[in-house]
Amino acid sequence: MIQFHSFKFRLTLWYAFMLTVFLAGFAFLMYTEFSRALYRDVERSMHDEARSIEDAIEPSFLERKDSRFTALPAIEKGTLAFPPEFQANVTQTVREWEKKQRVIKRSLFLVRMIGLDRSLILTNLGGWERDILFPDYERDSVLMETGDSYQTIHFEKNPIRLYYHLVKFRGRPFFVIQIAKPLYEIEKTLNRLKLIMVVFIPLGAALACLAGWFLAKRFLSPVDRMIQQAHKITAAYLKSRLPRTFTQDELDRLAETLNEMIDRLETSTRAVQEFSSNVSHEFKTPLAIIRGEIDLALRRARSQEDLQKTISVISEEVDGLIRLVDDLMLLVRSDAKQLILQKKNLTLTPVLEQVLRLCQEHARRAGISLVLEVPAAAEVSGDEIYLKRLFTNLLDNAIKFTESGGKVTVHAEISKPGKVTVTVEDTGIGIDPKTLASLGTRFYRADQARSKDGAGLGLSIVKAICDAHKGAIRFESALSRGTKVFVDLPLVATTPFL
Repeated sequence: MIQFHSFKFRLTLWYAFMLTVFLAGFAFLMYTEFSRALYRDVERSMHDEARSIEDAIEPSFLERKDSRFTALPAIEKGTLAFPPEFQANVTQTVREWEKKQRVIKRSLFLVRMIGLDRSLILTNLGGWERDILFPDYERDSVLMETGDSYQTIHFEKNPIRLYYHLVKFRGRPFFVIQIAKPLYEIEKTLNRLKLIMVVFIPLGAALACLAGWFLAKRFLSPVDRMIQQAHKITAAYLKSRLPRTFTQDELDRLAETLNEMIDRLETSTRAVQEFSSNVSHEFKTPLAIIRGEIDLALRRARSQEDLQKTISVISEEVDGLIRLVDDLMLLVRSDAKQLILQKKNLTLTPVLEQVLRLCQEHARRAGISLVLEVPAAAEVSGDEIYLKRLFTNLLDNAIKFTESGGKVTVHAEISKPGKVTVTVEDTGIGIDPKTLASLGTRFYRADQARSKDGAGLGLSIVKAICDAHKGAIRFESALSRGTKVFVDLPLVATTPFL
């Protein structure tokens, strides 16, 4: 069934329309030029015929030895008088010329030679033809005196082309050669050509429509298959892919591009599903603790001290939930490119000193020493609050996974022009090199971190803040040898390279 709103139908319609316009324009130009060429050939042949007749009679007219013809015709009453002997001689000469040409001139041309006084010298026309072709001397006068002239007359609606050729000898006009050529054969040919165009152009357009529809249906069949397959792809089922032809044409590249987009959507959907599952898991534990504490408090009468302990536990869990929600909101804003930074030029040393002071008590309780090595000239452009959060998370992880008596060192250096590298190095338990590529993935925790507190969002937040500051983060670690985290941040343009 033909769908009139489909692309194939519109493509076929436009193809047929353009082809019809092209064929009509081509037919019009061909008909016009062909008609002009035919009429031009008739006039040229009439002209050539008249000149050939003139050339044939000229020698016999000028070189006749008979004394009666050695002189030019006499002028009587202002016109040239041609004696009967001259007319007979011209007639004989033309007949001999016709025999040499071996053609029947009457079948091709109607010829008449007349003097300027309207006297008939020679004609190959019958009686009735004389009345039809050359009836009006007054009308012909101007054309006769002008010389090479053309006119068209009609007999029973059939056109006849006339040609007038003035013959001169020694600069004096003597007589006129009149030649007629019927045009009805040309008209018949042109009418037949017109009929062919009228019939075959619509027929050709119709056949072109069928061919265009067939080709459009054939070459767009991959699109139909892609549409059918695309209906099967949903958010719940993203494993299906669009069929490809592997011809590397536009449709195949389109299918390949769409499949790559579906791959990205599948990856994003899987990440969202995992994210939702992890979020629900992270919320489930503190909510279960809160629910348990509330149920325990409501089950029987409790002392004031027990209620305060219960409320303290609930408060801690709520604080943890608030931090988790804050972390999630930061990541959501980072994904949406809506993480708003209040950037300003900051000297890196005071920022890191404040972070170390905040973490000093935590490190002291864990029996870990903190060391800071930062060049005073390091100056970055960034948001002070987010940068403090970045380095606080890194120091918190370093302290968390370093045993008592260990050491955490914060070192910064301008490693190359325009970049400062802050290294947080610990002497902790280290990380399996196989899992380094997964660090920074949301809710991901290595086996060594399963027993530690946290939701697995710390390094994700660090990475999001680095990206917002156009920085980068790298990891180096080995089991039982500690971990190094490198944070590359852009320097202010005026910072010298040391």
